[in-house]
Amino acid sequence: MATCTRTCTRTSMATATVLISAAPFFVLFLIPVESNSPRHRSLLQILLSFASGGLLGDAFLHLIPHALEPHSHHPLEQPGHGHSHSGQGPILSVGLWVLSGIVAFLVVEKFVRHVKGGHGHSHGHGHTHGHTQGSHGHGTQKYPSKEKQSSEEEEKEANGSRKRKGGSTRLKDGPLRPQNSEEEKTGSDLRVSGYLNLAADLAHNFTDGLAIGASFRGGRGLGILTTMTVLLHEVPHEVGDFAILVQSGCSKKQAMRLQLLTAIGALAGTACALLTEGGAVGSEVAGGTGSGWVLPFTAGGFIYVATVSVLPELLREASPLQSLLEVLGLLGGVVMMVLIAHLE
Repeated sequence: MATCTRTCTRTSMATATVLISAAPFFVLFLIPVESNSPRHRSLLQILLSFASGGLLGDAFLHLIPHALEPHSHHPLEQPGHGHSHSGQGPILSVGLWVLSGIVAFLVVEKFVRHVKGGHGHSHGHGHTHGHTQGSHGHGTQKYPSKEKQSSEEEEKEANGSRKRKGGSTRLKDGPLRPQNSEEEKTGSDLRVSGYLNLAADLAHNFTDGLAIGASFRGGRGLGILTTMTVLLHEVPHEVGDFAILVQSGCSKKQAMRLQLLTAIGALAGTACALLTEGGAVGSEVAGGTGSGWVLPFTAGGFIYVATVSVLPELLREASPLQSLLEVLGLLGGVVMMVLIAHLE
């Protein structure tokens, strides 16, 4: 009988994990965005706004409060002089883990940029353009400036930039150079941010899998309730992550495949809960203590992606109506997380 109950519990855990991974995935088929093209730009910007609101709402209203929750009750058990000191340590550690997540994502992005050579290359283009214009403005240095420009163009060609023709098109090509380099830089930045968001989402799904595993150990009813809560939480998250991936240069099919890969995190979390027969890890995560660093670290990653990678995209010039829709999209993402927080 005990073996049968244990098998049923494990089956319920696995089924719930597959459900929270597959159901939001099928919602993506309903989004009428195929790629990051001008035709879909306005809708994609609104989805990005929704994504940033969801990421920030998830970080500040879900992940960080859950990481702080077990520590908020601890001081009440030790009133008097000791509670201020005993409560400060764990709360401080949560804040430090949030900052660690932000710094870690910054370091990873700078490392990837350095390996690709994207950021320094773009700055090089900008400075060269400025010097060329300054040289061109002085009539007494007309020929030396041409020689200098020629040598600089040869250096850029050696670095893999596109070869340019003739000196007669110098004035015509001048304004185009920073524009092209800016497009390369933006594409590289967004591509890195898309993968950073996937990494944060993978860690987040891992904690969801642990929570589902722990909840089913507490009873079938609690497990079903937790599964429904996580499912409601994942749907807006999946839409936002999809928008970030499309903006980073993925096609719709590529973005959906990458999103499906993040289900590995949830499956790994459930498997971890299954392997801990005593329920030590799972019960701690359900209570919030076992995820003392995972939750705030993931929150720091979400904050970094939302503020550094997504929000700057919304600062581009847009019509008043488009700007209003983007702000409403951001607020919609936050409101969605507020509602889910109340359900939890």
